[in-house]
Amino acid sequence: MTHTLKPRILAALALAMALVCRADVPPLRIAYNYCTLSYTFAYLSESDWSREIDRLADAGYNVALVTDGTFKVWQMTLRELGYGEDAIFAFIPDECARAWWLMANLTGEGGPLDQATIDADGERGRFICEKMRERGIEPILHGYVGMMPLGHPTAIPQGQWSCYERPPMLDPTGEEFAKVAAIWHKNLKVVYGFEPKYLAGDLFHEGGKAAGIDVTDATRAVQSAQQTAFPGVTWVVQAWQANPTPAVRAGLDPRYTLIEALVKDMSAFDADDSVCDLDFGDLPWVWCEVLNFGGNHGLYGNLKTFARLGRAAKGRGARTFRGYGSLSEGYFTNPVCYALFEEMMMRETGSELSDAELGDWLESWVEKRNGFKNPMLSEAWRILADTVYACPRCQEGTVENVMCALPSFSADNASTWGPRGGLWYSPAMLERAAALLSRCGARREDFVDVYRQCLANRARALMPWLESDVKARLEFLDLIEREHRLLAPAPQFRLSTYEAQARARAGERGAGAFRRMVTTWTSRRFGTTSLTDYANREYSELLGGYYLPRWRRFLLR
Repeated sequence: MTHTLKPRILAALALAMALVCRADVPPLRIAYNYCTLSYTFAYLSESDWSREIDRLADAGYNVALVTDGTFKVWQMTLRELGYGEDAIFAFIPDECARAWWLMANLTGEGGPLDQATIDADGERGRFICEKMRERGIEPILHGYVGMMPLGHPTAIPQGQWSCYERPPMLDPTGEEFAKVAAIWHKNLKVVYGFEPKYLAGDLFHEGGKAAGIDVTDATRAVQSAQQTAFPGVTWVVQAWQANPTPAVRAGLDPRYTLIEALVKDMSAFDADDSVCDLDFGDLPWVWCEVLNFGGNHGLYGNLKTFARLGRAAKGRGARTFRGYGSLSEGYFTNPVCYALFEEMMMRETGSELSDAELGDWLESWVEKRNGFKNPMLSEAWRILADTVYACPRCQEGTVENVMCALPSFSADNASTWGPRGGLWYSPAMLERAAALLSRCGARREDFVDVYRQCLANRARALMPWLESDVKARLEFLDLIEREHRLLAPAPQFRLSTYEAQARARAGERGAGAFRRMVTTWTSRRFGTTSLTDYANREYSELLGGYYLPRWRRFLLR
């Protein structure tokens, strides 16, 4: 009789069977990608990490990436391979560049570090892992996938990543790779003090050159080295852009693989009849939000996407679906989105909220956040839910504030890859929400964030007039000054807050590295690059002392 059933009933039966088949597999709830740990957590102290790990555990995360400790592992490994101290120190970058070093995009940026910093890095990595495991969170450690220092005689050059020369790569099918991998994984255990259940590391992340390498055999060789070092360990692979390619996927053993599907499309489940079309064949996978890029500020998201998060467990990839991940590059912006995401990831697999239920959830969350109920407060948040938190299109994070852009009469965003489609909602509606929040005594940081967005929207509206209208130029500059003054009393919007954190751990070197990351991104020797202002942030001091002067020079020349 099944041939007479409607397609939706058949799909529901397939989902139910898939859920039964994997009933013995605990849902995974993963925190962080590499970029998170450089953009958001580069300079956390041990006490900061203790609080963050408690937050993760309380929210229900049970797996998390750890990269602190990798400076020490690499130093030990290169020493064992016979490298001199100068070469080793030239290879290791600073904390802000660590993510892209581990993804084989660059080497040495912000270095050299001193020995005390490298030693402390190893100790902190072990501390983080111990605290995570105490709270029931399994660490993901960085595995070896072939990277070597620049100039290595037998490694294969990998070309450029933006302005940087990528580190070369050993062919994983060769004997030298097996030797280095064995040393690396041995030292990994020494530094962290345990055998990991998860290893991360990507082949050819955002490019690279595979000429002369059988990619499928290379993938098998990487995974074989992992299994030799830690039998049963799972390789966590990021699905981002074209990766993992079909050739990589063909070499992965489903028994020891987990794919992190990084989803930037916050409108993914907006249509009533949509289901998730992600499918990695026999490879287990998790649906991972990437709501934020670079730690950029800006109101952005889609609450209905997270309310329908259960649809990630449906569709073509339902049989191998294993859970969820929160992999935003910058945390702690748009907190309502993360609160809803974490609520839904803890519900029974496949759960969804109807629009009415989402409205009730939002009302409850707003009351809890503010400590009171108020009709104006409720109306303000309904407006936010229907505007900034109802993005209908796929894009990489928030529409960026043109105040943060390199001055140009055609500026549409601040970073190379920022969205170029403009706003998807009425700025007037957001201004009404800001007015309501100011009148009802709402949480101060929420009013500041919404009003900040209103100022950014007004600056965007002035762009077509800047070239010909002097009054528009003066108003644009005044808007930057007004936002600078608005944000100055708010610690979360002050550059000095994060400089102090970096300085406490790494002195002026750390504070300088943080400033580099949120402005030029690269060392000044490279000049303006595709990475410039990628991590643009609306900190008060940047608005008043960095963005405003360059716009003033441009507009009043």
